[in-house]
Amino acid sequence: MKKGFNFKLNLAAAAVLMTTGVANASVANVAGNGTESNPYNLGVIGASPSVLAVTLNGAPGSSFTEFANFTIPTLSTTTASANTYTLNLGGLNLFEIVGLTVSVWKDVHPSTTTLYSTFSGDNFTNFVGNLDAGQYHLDINGFLGDTASVGQYSVALQAVPVPEPETYAMLLAGLGLVGLSTRRRKKIR
Repeated sequence: MKKGFNFKLNLAAAAVLMTTGVANASVANVAGNGTESNPYNLGVIGASPSVLAVTLNGAPGSSFTEFANFTIPTLSTTTASANTYTLNLGGLNLFEIVGLTVSVWKDVHPSTTTLYSTFSGDNFTNFVGNLDAGQYHLDINGFLGDTASVGQYSVALQAVPVPEPETYAMLLAGLGLVGLSTRRRKKIR
């Protein structure tokens, strides 16, 4: 019976994830995927949001720590958000994660000491920073609810390239030429 319940639960989770247009989806056990030795890989983060969505199974109230690696290709303004999903049936929380916290670090875990940002799973967009090109990782922590043996969370990342100073110089030069052209037209008339 429990095996059938887990299958139905995973099937429902997969259906929810497919309808939300998730870029990267995963089903993980609390002690399974997303560990320090086997982190999730979000790949290269760009202007289109990249999303990691995870379903966790474990004992009610148990804690979890997971890791995800990602790469920024060029100096970028980076934002992130995290969210948890709750399923309540008859006053009993079947799916619940509490205290979800995500930290963004430079390099791969544990060989780094540079923390860029920490935010909670409240579905607000958070400014992470202007990150240089390179490797980064997420530390994801939380607890399953007191009555929930399953929890779901998602983390979305977006990195919009910061224009180089030369781009601004060309923009200003172009605006100067347009202004000069407009000024000349007024004198001719």
